[in-house]
Amino acid sequence: MNRDNIQHEWKRYVQGELTAPEREQMDRMLLEDPEALGSYLLALENLPVPTLSDGDAFADQIMVRIAPPSASAVPETGTGRSRLQRLLVNQWLHYVAAACITMLFISAGIFDKMAPGNIGVTAQTKQPYSEIMVKKATGWLEEMKPAPYKQ
Repeated sequence: MNRDNIQHEWKRYVQGELTAPEREQMDRMLLEDPEALGSYLLALENLPVPTLSDGDAFADQIMVRIAPPSASAVPETGTGRSRLQRLLVNQWLHYVAAACITMLFISAGIFDKMAPGNIGVTAQTKQPYSEIMVKKATGWLEEMKPAPYKQ
């Protein structure tokens, strides 16, 4: 193919006028031939840029298409959700549930089984991590407790 014919094919490719097999061949050329990318970019540069006769009308059409739905289409905040749904999105519920699950795992000794140092070690030779954690937590709470009031 001569240079003008190649440029014409790239112009057709950019404008979407090729058949599926032709488009696949051009895609393959873009991947395999470094010179094809230059021809493709040249075809892009030489395309005429469409002009808008009324830019404001065009912008208004776009804004109408992307405008949010009217206020009547959106349900009110109190009536659109059930009580359970409002409760489930509450962050504090998530924190409390995570704390409860953590305490359950500690009391069941799940963390003791997951500790890397406990592989192949019997429970009699080493103090469980849950006991260590409980002792540290109670020690920390004891430090926070105010001194008894003396009269």
